[in-house]
Amino acid sequence: MLLTLAMQSLDSLINKGDQDVQGVPLLSSEQFDLRGVMIDATHLSGWSFDTYDEFRNNADKANAPCLLVRDNTPMDLSEGNHDLSRERISRLSVAANRLGCNAVAITPIFPEDDQVVQFMTAQLREAMQGVEKLELNLLLQPAEGKTSDPDLHIDIIKQIGGFRIGALPTFSAASATGDGLAALQKLAPYAGGIVADFPTGRGKKAVDLVDGLAAIQSVGYSNTISLNYIGKGNPLTELRKASNKMHAFLNDGNEK
Repeated sequence: MLLTLAMQSLDSLINKGDQDVQGVPLLSSEQFDLRGVMIDATHLSGWSFDTYDEFRNNADKANAPCLLVRDNTPMDLSEGNHDLSRERISRLSVAANRLGCNAVAITPIFPEDDQVVQFMTAQLREAMQGVEKLELNLLLQPAEGKTSDPDLHIDIIKQIGGFRIGALPTFSAASATGDGLAALQKLAPYAGGIVADFPTGRGKKAVDLVDGLAAIQSVGYSNTISLNYIGKGNPLTELRKASNKMHAFLNDGNEK
């Protein structure tokens, strides 16, 4: 299993100008021993092709390649809005391809109306043609609506069909179901990546990093898992502790 960095973890530093985006891959590798980067669409604002190439080169040199472009913006693929959303998928795919990623993740909102869902899945099925031409996978991140339920999320993936469509489960969305470990285990076989948000809350709904890692391993998941710090503390300190904890679990015979 490959542990990587979700760049969103560093937004507090990036927004203050305390962390250069181009230096994130080296930071990921040297400071956290994380061998890859997941970049969010918001980080790409205003980038030229030269900027993409610079980031890709920096990531390759740091042995922390950019593996995934994620769009957290809720996406409306319903009739009347689908053209703009399709165009956004296309632009994100071009960016992901330029960065050397193997996947792009989006966050579509699927309502309860089955006819609307059918229309949306048809739109995604058509959008997949452009994604596949760039040799990328398209991942659906859980959101409000049907994909908040792991079983319905899986049904939608099956409706779209194909080898390059999958899920991007997150610890936050899993914990919101009330049984985070079970939710992760259901989605893991369909996942092209997993986002390990931390901390996810308190009490029984919270998903501990190592417990979540053990849960997905138990169902055979062996792809990437991106550490995403969403707390209010120092992200450098918290990411270092989280990485050490997860590497220790992976290296010590999976014993907590």
